Amino acid sequence: MKRGIVAALVLASWVSAQVAPWGLGVERGKAVLVFSQDCDAAIGAAEVQAPVVLVLPEGANCRVEGAKTFHDPRGLWRATFYVEEEPRVVVLKEGQQVAALQAPLRTALAQGLNQVLADDARYPPRFDLKIRPGDRLTGDLAGFTALVVFWKEGCPWCEKEREDLARLCERVPLLLVSNTPGKPELPACTRRGAWRLYHDWGIPGAPTHVWIEKGVVRWLDVGYRPNLKAILAAIEK
Repeated sequence: MKRGIVAALVLASWVSAQVAPWGLGVERGKAVLVFSQDCDAAIGAAEVQAPVVLVLPEGANCRVEGAKTFHDPRGLWRATFYVEEEPRVVVLKEGQQVAALQAPLRTALAQGLNQVLADDARYPPRFDLKIRPGDRLTGDLAGFTALVVFWKEGCPWCEKEREDLARLCERVPLLLVSNTPGKPELPACTRRGAWRLYHDWGIPGAPTHVWIEKGVVRWLDVGYRPNLKAILAAIEK
């Protein structure tokens, strides 16, 4: 039974490797998130050998032994981890999703989670990022607020975002960081960043999006993001 649970967690982890937003203290170390509409989905939290956070919708209030509760009123955390059905359990290491499963956190699942949490050789963080949510930037980006977009010419997923970026340029500050000067051609987006940021920050691929608010990294996402507008609506205060 435990082996089956671990296999399901591993299969789910291949879908994505999202990075936790800033604000819950799970940017370092290990943690487990439980997305649910109620507290019954986290009754096995006390058995997990890592901090557990029960992510509830606004208005849901309860206490669960072994779990911290957190409200997600704007849906940023659910959007970040592509949570469409609940309950959903997400395992984090160094703020990155390494496994996930569509199931309530019961005692049997807690045992499987502990196995994944303990095995850092088989279930490591996927990205070797040099920045992560919560980091305060220095230099030209100190105090800066914008969405930083890493773009590569010839990247089909980058091209797929072009129309969204064109609309976002008219709404929020964007800093475009491209491997080809002047690309993508978006007249409304006038601010460009040096490609060295790609290497300085350890960005693993393009497109990658980094939301910076007053010089602090609040949200970081690797890969094509079809709902960038929804994410920004959840991030903005």
